[in-house]
Amino acid sequence: MASGFSFLRTQFPGLEKTGEFAERYLYSDSNSCLFKLGLLCEDIVNKMFDFDNIAMPYQMKDTLVNKIRLLENEEYITEDLARIMHRLRLGGNEARHEGTDSLQKAKLLLPQAYSLCEWFMQVYGDYSYQHQEYHLPTEQAEAAFVETAKDKAEEARLRKQDNEKAQQAVPVPQQERRKANLQAANRRPKTEAETRCLIDEQLRQVGWEADTTVLRYSKGCRPAKGRNLAIAEWPTDKVPGNEEKGYADYALFIGEKLVGFIEAKKWDTDISSVISYQCKDYARAVRKCDAEYLLGQWQDFKVPFVFAANGRPYVQQLQIKSGIWFADLRQSGNMPRAMAGWPSPLGLKEMLQENTAEGNAALDALPYDFLQDENGLHLRDYQLKAVQAVDEAVRCGKRTALLAMATGTGKTRTVLGMIYRFLKAKRFKRILFLVDRNALGVQAQDVFKEVKLESLQTL
Repeated sequence: MASGFSFLRTQFPGLEKTGEFAERYLYSDSNSCLFKLGLLCEDIVNKMFDFDNIAMPYQMKDTLVNKIRLLENEEYITEDLARIMHRLRLGGNEARHEGTDSLQKAKLLLPQAYSLCEWFMQVYGDYSYQHQEYHLPTEQAEAAFVETAKDKAEEARLRKQDNEKAQQAVPVPQQERRKANLQAANRRPKTEAETRCLIDEQLRQVGWEADTTVLRYSKGCRPAKGRNLAIAEWPTDKVPGNEEKGYADYALFIGEKLVGFIEAKKWDTDISSVISYQCKDYARAVRKCDAEYLLGQWQDFKVPFVFAANGRPYVQQLQIKSGIWFADLRQSGNMPRAMAGWPSPLGLKEMLQENTAEGNAALDALPYDFLQDENGLHLRDYQLKAVQAVDEAVRCGKRTALLAMATGTGKTRTVLGMIYRFLKAKRFKRILFLVDRNALGVQAQDVFKEVKLESLQTL
């Protein structure tokens, strides 16, 4: 079977040979596959330094991790390319020093190494090269592949040839190179597997245990007390329009309770519609044998929260294109929305404890008299109307409200009354009051400390 990396042969035969050996080791020796992928990444990084005559700052150690950081900081590579390089680097290190042997991880990293090589070819080799779909090699019944001394010598010779080519190249002006790198990076197709790696990293950053290659249902991973697990490929019953059983890409567990499903899609997939169909289907199709993990049922949904993600960053101006969409399924009126980042386990716990209906009812029943008390906040009529307008917006489920008030009209006192009502009705637990200058922060803090609200007490 021909190697998927054969497109490198004319420009970088050393990279082709290393990629080919990684493929041939995939099923028989995944440890060696991971080692070769780490070597492939190291070769690409070193060639970039040679091609563009990049020098390491004297205060930085000449290590692969520092080289990747420098390339990202100097904008030779984008954040997503840096992430791929770090994954390949870490996979190679684990294979070399810890004897890591993971077929699943190797299957996950091989397509990403291929994508990195395609990008490298388009920028540093053949500018006219066009993307070709990558297919993992199929498992062969033949004897396991083992490199001979001749194979190793040939790979070393070709790698040396690649290195000499990079060292002899005329450096391209930095701005020109950055522009070419960015253009090729933006064209680079990103797979669902790459998205999952990115989601793993993002979930770990906010406190979830996530690893698509290890924490999988098929590998025996199950919910456990005291752990916040994102378990990959959680099975569900059949979903409408599909005769086969479904698998949620991730099931989120706080301890032994199922709190959410995540559906991961390719980078170029618009996920705002995924949340309303596929995610909701999985939330309805929880198996009977998993009833012990359920917190309750809301209409026909057995999971309170669902997410869809494609790894793209959140953009306020283009929320429909943002990379994380969320829906709270506990009330039928809750609309899906874009999120700036993943909620932590604590964040989801707090959401579960919130009762929006009770909070709205308490807010509606709370009188406004104390806001106009002459011995307290003493709001004027227009200030009171502003508080009432925001109350109404919150009760109607709106997520934004704008009050336009001129200088000297008591904005801080108005917001103070609003904050106090929200906290007293337990509609919100925490509120961020943001100002754009230090002096305004000090002024607001003084108002919060000095102005009496009820029973001569300050906030």
